[in-house]
Amino acid sequence: MYIRQLEAFKAVMSMGSVSRAAELLCISQPAVSQLINQLELYCGFPLFERKGKRLHHTREAEALLVEVEAMFTGVNRVARVAAALREQKWGALSIGAFPAIARRVLPKIVADYVAVRSDVVFHLQSMRSRSLIDAVASHQLDFAVSFIPGDRDEIESIPLQTLKAVCILPVGHHLSGKQVIHAQDLAGEPFVSLGPQDQSRMLIDKIFDDLQISRKMQIETGQSETACSFVALGAGVSVVDPISAAGCSENELIVRPFEPDITFNIWLIRQRMPVKSAVADHFIRFMSDRLSAINI
Repeated sequence: MYIRQLEAFKAVMSMGSVSRAAELLCISQPAVSQLINQLELYCGFPLFERKGKRLHHTREAEALLVEVEAMFTGVNRVARVAAALREQKWGALSIGAFPAIARRVLPKIVADYVAVRSDVVFHLQSMRSRSLIDAVASHQLDFAVSFIPGDRDEIESIPLQTLKAVCILPVGHHLSGKQVIHAQDLAGEPFVSLGPQDQSRMLIDKIFDDLQISRKMQIETGQSETACSFVALGAGVSVVDPISAAGCSENELIVRPFEPDITFNIWLIRQRMPVKSAVADHFIRFMSDRLSAINI
């Protein structure tokens, strides 16, 4: 059975005659008749009966037509999807991001993207950096956005943006009048810190250790946004990424530049040899442009 035979059959069924089907398909009447005969031989039963000068389809032909039309509907959809993919107008992307990025940054970027490319479907997941790397490596995510680069051979890490750490203080804190907070200003201050395995914690601790500045390590938590909440409640001070700090209003937190500089990179994490996707490549370029213009 060949698709050309099914095209001839569908044409005869819709046009009601071989001659009109031949016109529709732009082929000769004998060619249509031959295609129908070949299809009948394959099926093992007649599809049409000639009564006088009129051609009548059989009940079997009616039943077959339902399936043939469904098949052509699927073929046409495949053609439309292929064209849309070729023109970068359709696709599905599964993206993961560090919690602060997933909540504060990506929603605006994705919303702006789907406003002009509504046929692209997004699945956005919030995960810790280690989970993001593992999910990309196991093909659960197309790519991810993280504060730390991947450390697996099959993973490629591309820097998207560099941000400077900020110091956060509770409203009314005695250091809130300073325009810039220096590490020595936090000597002896109750400090809200991230977990000991967090890379940003390591960078922050190194600054204070190198300067031999002692803090009162008051609270340890797993996420920067939670640290911000503790500081807003007056439990201490902290040094965090500016994206997490941006989640609180000026009535909740005092945010100041911190010196010496501690930088956080935003990384794109993806397979080193990803499956080629025009939609993914286009969105990554869009996201990179937006992140490069971010003002936090």
